[in-house]
Amino acid sequence: MYGAAAGFGKPAGLILEQGSDAARAAVEQRLLDAFLRHAGLDLARFRLIQASARHNGSSLDEELVSQRVLTEEELASAFSRTLGLPYEAIEPGITILRNARGEWQCGPRHLKGCGTGFEVLFHFNPMLGRLAELAEAIEALGPLRAALRIATRSDIARARAAFTAKERSDRARLSLAADHHRLSAREVMTPPQAAVLTLTVVLIFFAWAKLTWFWTGVHALCSVCAMGLTSFRLAVLSETPPLAETEARAAPQSHARMTDEGLPVYSVLVALHREAAMAPSIVAAMAALDWPRSKLEVFFVCEASDPETVHAVERAIGGEPNFFVIATPRTDPLTKPKALNFTLPLARGEFLVLYDAEDRPAPNQLRAAFSAFREGSPDLACLQAPLAVRNAGDGWFEAMFAIEYDVLFRATLPWLAACDLPIPLGGTSNHFRRDVLMSVGGWDSHNVAEDADLGIRLARMGYRTGVIAAPTSETATGCWRDWRNQRTRWIKGWMQTWFVHMRDPIRLLRELGWRNVLAFQIVFGGMVASSLLHVVFGLSLLNAGLASLAGGDDPLIGLGALAFLDVANLALAYASFIALARRVTPVGRRRHLTRLWSLWAYWFLVSVAGVRAALQLMRAPHRWEKTPHGPKAMRVSAQPRALVVQSPSTTSA
Repeated sequence: MYGAAAGFGKPAGLILEQGSDAARAAVEQRLLDAFLRHAGLDLARFRLIQASARHNGSSLDEELVSQRVLTEEELASAFSRTLGLPYEAIEPGITILRNARGEWQCGPRHLKGCGTGFEVLFHFNPMLGRLAELAEAIEALGPLRAALRIATRSDIARARAAFTAKERSDRARLSLAADHHRLSAREVMTPPQAAVLTLTVVLIFFAWAKLTWFWTGVHALCSVCAMGLTSFRLAVLSETPPLAETEARAAPQSHARMTDEGLPVYSVLVALHREAAMAPSIVAAMAALDWPRSKLEVFFVCEASDPETVHAVERAIGGEPNFFVIATPRTDPLTKPKALNFTLPLARGEFLVLYDAEDRPAPNQLRAAFSAFREGSPDLACLQAPLAVRNAGDGWFEAMFAIEYDVLFRATLPWLAACDLPIPLGGTSNHFRRDVLMSVGGWDSHNVAEDADLGIRLARMGYRTGVIAAPTSETATGCWRDWRNQRTRWIKGWMQTWFVHMRDPIRLLRELGWRNVLAFQIVFGGMVASSLLHVVFGLSLLNAGLASLAGGDDPLIGLGALAFLDVANLALAYASFIALARRVTPVGRRRHLTRLWSLWAYWFLVSVAGVRAALQLMRAPHRWEKTPHGPKAMRVSAQPRALVVQSPSTTSA
């Protein structure tokens, strides 16, 4: 222990007891002078920090660290010498105590715990603007001040994360299954759903054997569904302005500069798995976000069984204030939403955004989202930023993927948002009001399309989702196997989502209303159906043509009216998609539109992934097939390796 507070001691304590404002101000100044001396700061530099703190609405100590004037360790050491308290790291085995209400006695700046020697320790990180008040409180403790320790905010956060890891892991693993069982995909189908599906399969086999018109009826039903999906796309096309008009309307807003004063804390979650090579670039992208660093916290969420990525991120964030690594314990299900749920309780921002390792968000995206939240109604809970593929020129898969993303994020989702309809969120660049996200249960750890499910769940609970224009660029895979696995996971997740929300159709109708339920059926049912209809139509046309040839008839006549309806459906589907793509594809990528002649092949591969998703839903509903990113030479998806399991107690934050 350092003894009496520097420049303070007993005489200053007597002055404080007189309670005069002048005396308190004098003591505050003496303590501040002592702090500046111990920290090695001159008054001019400190005045600049004060101005930044007032401008950003942050504390002086936060600005000192975020502007790299002092490291957290240097700041804690200066506090220690000024207040006469020891500065020491929090021992790994500390037990956080609870208060009379059963709440953990810890927060961003304090932690009350029991050490390995069963002694009570109170670690805290002081606020520089309240030194006199703090010194008075310390003196009033008398002998109890022996329990006080100065600690850095990162050390407090690390100890809190380690101690609560088991509890957070259990909650993350169960997530919705614990509190909202009927909204979780942990159970793929309920017994009534399984009974209805079994009965349907039996009736199909019976009808197939007994009714000559059965396949004609199925064919007609599929044609009607396809026409409904095409009508939806035509509706989107009719109300989607050309990209040039959209950019012209958005241009005046893009030049508006938001003041930093009063900005809230923004939490950023970045999910990485077996992506050590991506660590430097994603850390640089997060550091480039245009938001006061004192009001920004970034959590890089990794798996404890992936030490290469954990260590790579730790190296990359060295010296970056408010950047943390979270190592998620290896527990089932091994999914991205479980890792996010494990991290969510540690976030303290009023708003929260999710990114992936390959994402490069526009630096102004957080400001655009905050502006939309501020101007929107209180029920606006989420905003989706558009995703754009930056490697569209690398190959056929990448180009088709880029066009697909342009149609989805520049046309379909904005149209749904403008019509105030439920939005299937993309897997990244989702901005949330954090309190709302937590109130609806976070992400479903058992749904492999947790983003799309969350969009519907928000709507069911009375919240709206909007879109913003500031984009995020990412890379598309150019490998067939990786593309197939990613698309299989998406379609399987949409199937899970449809089954989950159709468990109680009457309740769904009551919560969403008929208009939103119809949109849900078209969007989610349509995404699943469209992934299979090409197989149905293709096989039907092939079967009818071969049958006509075998019977010696003209193939065109033998195809029948339904086959011509199939051709019309497919032609309209292709035409509407191509028209949308031409309308919303940026000028820099318009050369890739020449590849749309092969759209039929791309959609056929989507159908192959759809069939695979249906089979996988029965065998491995919660399997998460990770899509690798980064240099092709550094891929690890095809190189299985042993998993190193890290104990939850070593989780870092």
